[in-house]
Amino acid sequence: MVIRTHDLIEVSSLSCLRSEEVPMWAAASLKQTPFVVGRRAEPLQDGSIPVGIRGTERNQRHAAFLAPQGIGRSITPYEITERRMWTALSAERQGLPVSKIMDRVAELMRDWQWGPTGSAGFEMVTGYPAMKETSDLDVVINTPVATDGKQAEILLCGLDKLGVRIDIQLEAPEGAYILRELVGRRADTVMLRTAQGPRLVRNPWR
Repeated sequence: MVIRTHDLIEVSSLSCLRSEEVPMWAAASLKQTPFVVGRRAEPLQDGSIPVGIRGTERNQRHAAFLAPQGIGRSITPYEITERRMWTALSAERQGLPVSKIMDRVAELMRDWQWGPTGSAGFEMVTGYPAMKETSDLDVVINTPVATDGKQAEILLCGLDKLGVRIDIQLEAPEGAYILRELVGRRADTVMLRTAQGPRLVRNPWR
């Protein structure tokens, strides 16, 4: 099973999680909602994959590793979009700002392979109420080949009219770029996020 950054993974056995020290909030979160998210780092030699544990607060994020035998089902952000999983939220949760714009986002991004991540993706998969009234919408776009800069600028312009801040990562074969850092940039280089750490790239559209 291939697990990628942003994939949501149900942990079949919490004993398969490895971390130097798990905070109390992380242990409580896992007990209530045994899901972790794939993070951008190198796997261990024994095949354990890098994952992140989410808490209830924005600053509650903890890095860990999950042994292969602890991987239950996994769902990619792209599957969330394909299945339009936001439509399964309760009527109350569909009233949140992020939930209310999801159909419009899907319409604007119909020509892209994309999916929600962050609190929105987590809630759509697990049912845990992770989104808040003030939540941003985090999105990942799969870009196996170079993306046209003008097309990306038009997309971002349309999304910015929806009233909720939308942060987009472009997942390329070598790592990820932040769309807002690419569009309208003035610097000669831009940051590429890789499993080995960030590095500056001169021409990301190649």
